[in-house]
Amino acid sequence: MGVVIGIIVVYMLIVLGIGFWAMKQTKSSEDFFVAGKRLGIIAVAMASFSAAISGYVFVGGPGLEYNLGIGTLWMTFPTSISFTMAWLILGKKMRFLAETRDCMTVSDAIYARYESKGASFLSAIASIIGLVLYLATQISAFAFILSPIFNLSFEASVVIGMAIVLIYSVAGGMLAGVYTDVFQGSIMAISSLIVFGYTLVHGGGMANMTATLANKVSPEFVGPFGLIGPGVAIGWFFCLSIGIVGQPQIAHKFYMIKDPKKLKWGPALAGIAGMMGGLLWLGVGLAVRYKVEIGELAALENADNAISIFLNTYAPKALAGIIYAGIISAVMSTADSFINLASASMVRDIPKVFGKELSSDQELKYGRLAVVLLSILTVVVSFTFGTKGIAILGAFGWGTFAAALAPALGIGLNWKRGTKEGAFWSILVGLVLNVGLEVSKSLGFAFYENIFAPLKIYNGTLTLVISIIVYIVVSYMTSEPKLDSDIQAVMDS
Repeated sequence: MGVVIGIIVVYMLIVLGIGFWAMKQTKSSEDFFVAGKRLGIIAVAMASFSAAISGYVFVGGPGLEYNLGIGTLWMTFPTSISFTMAWLILGKKMRFLAETRDCMTVSDAIYARYESKGASFLSAIASIIGLVLYLATQISAFAFILSPIFNLSFEASVVIGMAIVLIYSVAGGMLAGVYTDVFQGSIMAISSLIVFGYTLVHGGGMANMTATLANKVSPEFVGPFGLIGPGVAIGWFFCLSIGIVGQPQIAHKFYMIKDPKKLKWGPALAGIAGMMGGLLWLGVGLAVRYKVEIGELAALENADNAISIFLNTYAPKALAGIIYAGIISAVMSTADSFINLASASMVRDIPKVFGKELSSDQELKYGRLAVVLLSILTVVVSFTFGTKGIAILGAFGWGTFAAALAPALGIGLNWKRGTKEGAFWSILVGLVLNVGLEVSKSLGFAFYENIFAPLKIYNGTLTLVISIIVYIVVSYMTSEPKLDSDIQAVMDS
């Protein structure tokens, strides 16, 4: 493992170097939270790709497929359309909002559109909850990679990962995360293709793996819906495609674009990179399960170790080191993005609701303190839920954002009839319902098992549909809003 560890150490030093370089470029809260609104389209596209998948795909995906089969790819299929939807529905509008109203967060956009402190406050709370869940997903993925390499416990790996993220998040803010995303995102997209090739070689080809698994596990395992069934599969597709317009980690990136005229190239860049990442999900999950079923590997105690088992056993050490380092860097830079978004909600959005606006210097100072507090909370969440499934924890975060924010943000910036009351109630209902159902599911509450579990529908899909209905119905039941001319211009863009 000496080669692997050496590559990881060098890679990590490069990442930390980027963080400290970014610290010298970070002179205001605008630099810290939206990278100074001066990034090129490639940087933003790669950052969007990394923010959407990262540890969720590279660690959680293979583990989920190992357990449930090919049907889990319904989580990756939306990549082909979801990035395009986000860039077309939100791209120009979010970028122009950054100019007309000096927006830096999703809650800023909600307030600019509806002039509702209630809706803005709820969107900030939803952002904090969802971002902490996503952050815990990334740190838990980091721990699953780090622990077998250095022979550390899961808990120790979580603490180490969070500490590293904390260092360069406090130092460089969003600028550090985005430029690290460009570096590691490019490497991970290419490496995914290489790893996929190795899975085909060691699995005897896709036809051989699927035929063997159909015989030894079940035909359904390699069928179109795997072991999850059509309801969950299609629900995943719906929520992960439509729900992207409610993801702050994606929408927020549009504020950073220097030249809005180049927005048209973003969906292709991000979508292609995302689909390449999906190949790693497909190949590793099937190959490891195939090797287990033919007796070449022992059954996995935790499915999220699938990527580590495959790389340690079948990949050349140099390649394994690059992949490990890439995954760790992907997790770290994405975690940096999440933690800075959450800190922005704490020090910018919530104080504004209560009539207190901080100066740029104060936002920068307290934003860094908020990062420390959020890091502690993330460690607690990772200890509690991290070993129960990386992809499931990530889906919890995605569903929370989709249900709470997709109608108010995605529909709201494109439908002038949407009202502040519709936004308020859709955010409240979506947030409370999704968190309530996911917690009830995790704790095994009887009412969930008796009422919702038999429906076999992804909770995020159910709550997103309800939230959309609430938004539209309440908007039609309340007075048509009078929009300021600059907001109308943004919506017409």
